[in-house]
Amino acid sequence: MNGRRLLVPALRWATAATLAAGGYVHALLYVDGYRFVHVVGPLFLLQASAAFALAVLLAAGTPPLPLRAAAAGVALGALGGFAASRTVGVFGFTEHGLQPAPQAALSLLAETGTLLFLAAWQLALAAGRRQEALPGRLEPRPGSAWPSPRLRELRDTVRVLLGLDDDTAVVIRQLRCDARGRPPLETVVEVLPMDGGEAHRWTLHRPADQITEHDLRTTLLRRRQ
Repeated sequence: MNGRRLLVPALRWATAATLAAGGYVHALLYVDGYRFVHVVGPLFLLQASAAFALAVLLAAGTPPLPLRAAAAGVALGALGGFAASRTVGVFGFTEHGLQPAPQAALSLLAETGTLLFLAAWQLALAAGRRQEALPGRLEPRPGSAWPSPRLRELRDTVRVLLGLDDDTAVVIRQLRCDARGRPPLETVVEVLPMDGGEAHRWTLHRPADQITEHDLRTTLLRRRQ
């Protein structure tokens, strides 16, 4: 879990960097002469502006899926324009090979890097969600069947109450407690942001099947351990 929590923010920053690099190349090309090309010039300026804006949003924090999809769209749009300008043309505008140099090659590297980092980022998040759902992370109540639908329900309720997105892991464990004056089972709720943010932990001193939505709302929204 700790390795993945470091990997996700690293991929987020790498994606923001390559996206900004691609925008910078397009901005330079626009200033160097593409601004005079009909339609294509404004498209270069639009691509650069969108790339810079998305890079800032990505660097600011772990974004929801639509923002990552928008970043992929910008990179794919740039690559599509590159291919079209060297084959069928874009609004009558054509280029040849890796000209202008070295901007064309740098743009290809930046856009391809953005897509690769986004793909790796999504895979890391998906792996985190699969790990979260593994039965071995939770201890079922003695005598109950595994997996416990109740624990899954509690996890879904925690997500709704705290407004969590898919980039945040929710782990619920049912533990034995031998401390005097406490019940033999207690339920621990942990919220682990995959971007390396602050984790939170709550303990409810009762078995999972005795916890209601009201209990969760009172405990989770009242304090964080």
